[in-house]
Amino acid sequence: MSDHECSDEVSCCADPSILTSQYSFWLYRDEKIESLNLFIRPMVSRDIYDIKTFFQDASIFHSASIDFSMYYYAFRPKHSYVVVSKHGFLAHASLKQWNFHDQTTPAVLMLGLVYVRSDYRKFGIGELLTNYVLNLKSKETKLVHANVLTKHLPFYIRYGFQASFSLVNLLGKLSDFFHLTNVNEDDVHLQLFESSDILDVATYDHQIYPIYRINYFEQLREHTYSIAGYVARSTTTNSILGYVILNFSQAYIKCGPLYADNSNIALLLLRQCAIDYDGMMLLSIPEDNRLAIKLFESKHFKQTEILHRVYTGNENLFQGKNFERIWAITDDWLSLI
Repeated sequence: MSDHECSDEVSCCADPSILTSQYSFWLYRDEKIESLNLFIRPMVSRDIYDIKTFFQDASIFHSASIDFSMYYYAFRPKHSYVVVSKHGFLAHASLKQWNFHDQTTPAVLMLGLVYVRSDYRKFGIGELLTNYVLNLKSKETKLVHANVLTKHLPFYIRYGFQASFSLVNLLGKLSDFFHLTNVNEDDVHLQLFESSDILDVATYDHQIYPIYRINYFEQLREHTYSIAGYVARSTTTNSILGYVILNFSQAYIKCGPLYADNSNIALLLLRQCAIDYDGMMLLSIPEDNRLAIKLFESKHFKQTEILHRVYTGNENLFQGKNFERIWAITDDWLSLI
């Protein structure tokens, strides 16, 4: 990691109306020492297409059904910042805000899409920008969450984050759920997510997930053409027993959220997905749901990586949470990618 000096001076880069923070970096590479002036500033709408090009090298978008501009306009971040220099855009980081339904709990910010240009990595630029963004709006909320890889845990722990729970990422053939035996279809009716009542789905979701996400489901329907979903309802009471949402990319079917009252409902939803679609499916399961992990492994799904939820603040949203009803989880931030 390079040494760098922070200038307290607030400067302007390209546009005098945009306030920026200036930093001086010394980079050592190719046996040479380079001096580089960096500017961190808020992203503005006219940056969209330049940043879209900037993200072409980001693997997270390679197999996604959308590009950066589609993502940004569908799920507009609360805060989005870039690092620029005379060489153009060097890094990007942003925060998405979650609001609670009760209006009394402070909002939560979710860190996502931290990306550094490949030829400027390992010089500390990503850490500089992440630290800068995490200190934004500290008076507004101290609650920040992030999903991070194991190798990145030390960085977040160093900055005061605590570990909450872990997510096991699995990959396998959706068609392995096509032929299922010993599933009970009594008192269960499956309907398309598109025709189900969003308020009912959001209310059911809120029983399991701590965030009231009606805007999330509305945005999925309004902005996303490459999704499908099913809702399981009781034929006698019409109450929701579970639901699943699928997102289709060029290479994979991404499963999540998948919430169900029990394993029988989860299997019925997965079978319906397999009847209508075929391909490799990606999903993330809470490590505490051993039943779900064991079931997917019995269908030859393989583990790809483990993500860890980390958070700041005194409140762990998932503390004491029962993960048995969560078969696949995603966050608003990553729902489309």
